[in-house]
Amino acid sequence: MRTIILYRSSYKGNTLKIAQSMADALSAELVSVDNTPTIDLSGYDLIGFGSAINFAAHDIRLQRFVSEQNLDGKNVFIFSTRCRPFLGAYHKPLKKIIERKGGIIAGEFSCRGFDRTGPWVLMNGYNKARPNELDMFKARLFAKGLHRKLHPLASVHRNLVIGYSDGIPIRHNGADLVFGDKVVFLNASSCVNCGKCVKVCPMHIFTKTDKVLPMDELNCIQCRLCADKCPTSSIYINESFLNGLRIAFRESFSDKLQKSYNSDDKGY
Repeated sequence: MRTIILYRSSYKGNTLKIAQSMADALSAELVSVDNTPTIDLSGYDLIGFGSAINFAAHDIRLQRFVSEQNLDGKNVFIFSTRCRPFLGAYHKPLKKIIERKGGIIAGEFSCRGFDRTGPWVLMNGYNKARPNELDMFKARLFAKGLHRKLHPLASVHRNLVIGYSDGIPIRHNGADLVFGDKVVFLNASSCVNCGKCVKVCPMHIFTKTDKVLPMDELNCIQCRLCADKCPTSSIYINESFLNGLRIAFRESFSDKLQKSYNSDDKGY
């Protein structure tokens, strides 16, 4: 998923810290709008816009930049750093611009940022040491959540089963063939059989012969190592509360997960 994050961080670098955390999580391009860059956004699947909150809205330069873009049908997320403890309606002006330009709001994130203006000068600043490590961790979690939400296989478990291979259901996702039952899904059409998922999976879910298949998805613990390491984004883990309960019950009432974890590597 090709992603770009456009930001303005003009005061204490608060917004840049958050933007960098998100860019690292999404392997995104990171571009400041300070010099009004000329960028063609048509080739991006996900676009992020963020700045500090000034006078109850995003930075006016960022708003002007966004108002000049064509966002028709694009997934867009908004982020900000702010002085006050609650988000309120601070994102509303930028959201209106994005929606007017045809963008689809995929998510919003905001956290506190250090401020030493106005009355806060008397206290030598407010929200000292913010954003902190926890804020940046939350920003990364938000970004990874967006990636899962917008993954091409996010809804494939709802598609009709068209057949089976070695007992694994096969579904169509557009023109692609996808293997998987309820938890682990692998796009066989984009998979390059590199075997990285086989190597990193601690539960030995995947087997590689002439192709890689998720043979033992009941043992999946939703760690996402396979999906994170896949070079072609061909793996999707259907994370859910029910799947979490399944893992908890299996661990509580049997040692099958422990045995799978401790077993020898196989299939690669």
